[in-house]
Amino acid sequence: MQFDNRSRRSKMLRDINATRANNQSFPSSGVGNLCMYDFAPIEEITLREFEEIAEQRLKALRKIEELKLRHEKGMFDEYKASMAKELNPIFKPCTLHQINNEELRKRIRRDDVIGHFALRLAFCRSPEDTKWFVTHEIELFRHRYMNETRAAILNFVTENKFDGGMINSDEREEHLKEFADSFGCSLEKVRLADIWAMDACDALELARKRKVFLSEGKAYLEYDSLITIIVQRLRANMYATMARANQYRGVIEEQDRLFPRLDRLTKGGCGGKDFNAAEGQSISRHQIDSASAQFFPLCMSGIQSHLRKNHHLKHGARRQYGLFLKAIGLSLEEALAFFREEFTHKMDSDKFEKQYAYNIRHMYGKEGKRQEYSAFSCASIILNNPPGPEDCHGCPYKHSSEERLRAALKAAKIKSEHIDEMVALSKINQFDKACTLHWEVSRGQEKGPLSTLITHPNQYYELAKEAAGGGPKVEVKTEVKMEISTQ
Repeated sequence: MQFDNRSRRSKMLRDINATRANNQSFPSSGVGNLCMYDFAPIEEITLREFEEIAEQRLKALRKIEELKLRHEKGMFDEYKASMAKELNPIFKPCTLHQINNEELRKRIRRDDVIGHFALRLAFCRSPEDTKWFVTHEIELFRHRYMNETRAAILNFVTENKFDGGMINSDEREEHLKEFADSFGCSLEKVRLADIWAMDACDALELARKRKVFLSEGKAYLEYDSLITIIVQRLRANMYATMARANQYRGVIEEQDRLFPRLDRLTKGGCGGKDFNAAEGQSISRHQIDSASAQFFPLCMSGIQSHLRKNHHLKHGARRQYGLFLKAIGLSLEEALAFFREEFTHKMDSDKFEKQYAYNIRHMYGKEGKRQEYSAFSCASIILNNPPGPEDCHGCPYKHSSEERLRAALKAAKIKSEHIDEMVALSKINQFDKACTLHWEVSRGQEKGPLSTLITHPNQYYELAKEAAGGGPKVEVKTEVKMEISTQ
């Protein structure tokens, strides 16, 4: 390991020196408000400033996530208006084109790049964190792109060395019919449009959607399709550099001071809040069956049914279910009694104490490193430790066969039309929407009243308890709310 770390340190230092040689820490001049983030900043800043800049950017990304959830597909105009109204006031780079003070513009550009790379470092540690960050950074870039002038966009394309440019009128006339067929528009519209010729490798996304004309290694596209080319490169660059950043984390200095700050940032991202039992919130082992039938998501009620039927859980299910129960208020003493009562249907008490009690105490931070463990989010359940053929943990929308999923939903007394929709959502990997729909229809409500997507089993539980009158009122969309969100 020592030699491996030395090798990594040497490579990291070479990369840092190469970046410094480029002498490009952040774009301090220019007419536009767009950046491909090809070069990391190299100046020194305090940890407090580092964290403040990163938190401000994270606040903007969380706002984008909120707006995306509020506006479904087909509501693009409303989404765009809400972005301008709610995002621009909290994130200055979005309004950089409106600022005339050059010193202020430089400071905003600097913070923009520092914040972006700070969050890259924070969100590079797991696939779900990286995906969340890249997805919402791309949305932020698209929003800023739409506010740019044509001149600024053309300058941006030139500065970032995209291989291509506008074709002349003779070349356009030569392929007029092919362009019209590829773009799905009239010949007259093609004659008036700006057609760009780009390297075909840069237009793979457009080629997949059949929105370009390909000829001799070139992709011909409309000016409005440039954003797809740019985003494709930005996304690929972010995924590649974040993978490298994750490798470098092991040799970064100042780990004791920097990493806790990065942890706080990721907890404010895709994982949402940590779900732990609130003060005064508790549940006894005798209430679990009733709570499972009323308030548990499908993943947890399935584990509970398996436990009652088989009187045993494998390690993956014990951990997933045990942390969930801990987060809803099951005490350590009640958890030990709960699992002991079930497991001793098939084993004696001594075997349970020797093989299983330690694991339960460990989840509660009473053994081993004595670390407090949080309940797993949906992303963790889906991406980590997938279940084997005889396991009962995992996400039923992700890991169950269609036949098993339909049987579980039918057993939960879900109507057939809703079962069809949940299965359809699971097939296109929209597991959160399937689970949210399950919450809605199992409460006897119509589809779509919940104002958020469910991304955590304990979030499902808390919302279900609230809807039943066991907590604060659940925010549900009303006609007034819909009117506000569509302005």
